[in-house]
Amino acid sequence: MGQLPAATAPLREYIARREPGFFPKLAAGWPAVRRWDFDFLGKLRPELPIELVRGDRESAATHFTRSTLGAYMQHLAQGDSGEVPLYLKEFNLLRRFPHLDADISPRKRLFPRRVVAPPPGVWVGPAGARTGAHYDLLGNIAILIRGEKRFRIAPPGFVEGAGALSAKYDPWARLSAVPLSDIAAASNYAESLYEVDLAAGDALYVPDHWWHEVHNRSASILLSGFFGTYRHVTLCAIRVAARQLSHLAHLDRATACTCHESTG
Repeated sequence: MGQLPAATAPLREYIARREPGFFPKLAAGWPAVRRWDFDFLGKLRPELPIELVRGDRESAATHFTRSTLGAYMQHLAQGDSGEVPLYLKEFNLLRRFPHLDADISPRKRLFPRRVVAPPPGVWVGPAGARTGAHYDLLGNIAILIRGEKRFRIAPPGFVEGAGALSAKYDPWARLSAVPLSDIAAASNYAESLYEVDLAAGDALYVPDHWWHEVHNRSASILLSGFFGTYRHVTLCAIRVAARQLSHLAHLDRATACTCHESTG
């Protein structure tokens, strides 16, 4: 396993080549990096109901629990990760609080022209929270606002070649049944697995179909912006909609997924 080096060219060149890129301090000057912490987010609307993921739903059973924004952020501010970490994933912070877009307004310069790039989602969780190995159908620019995160990244085919694809369903991603490090240890592809640690203000570009898994080294706040060309996003949206309709029509509780509670 090697360390992903810092980028030596502008982000747009890595996107054009569909090559992962690590950009230290790219967003260090953003107001969000200075202002956003757990106390700040919790005070936006303390009573707002939220749904939290319990544990690692990508590689284990899917379980949720409910809380409020204020209570959860207070929990994180106190540094209590709990026996099973609770993770706020894919939270539409900017759609709920549009005024916060001013804190990250330079983000629009990150994306190439003529792409679809909806407002980024927010991932907030304690130390020890994880996202299991998967690849996304769209490219992703991840920007760490607070805390420390570790990413492991592997190229397309890394999991497929090991026969380690998971049967678990996720609408916009494909999942691995095995951690990336385990695949590397049991194969000749260890040199294809990269690791990178992000601190506040750092950015990471992960192309679509590149495998990655994420571990919170400390309680953290991450912005994750997915994007793609109009054609690619349209085709993905059509396929995802058809697959999701099929999934919902056959909810017999026998097929594991990341969107519904596991049973048993």
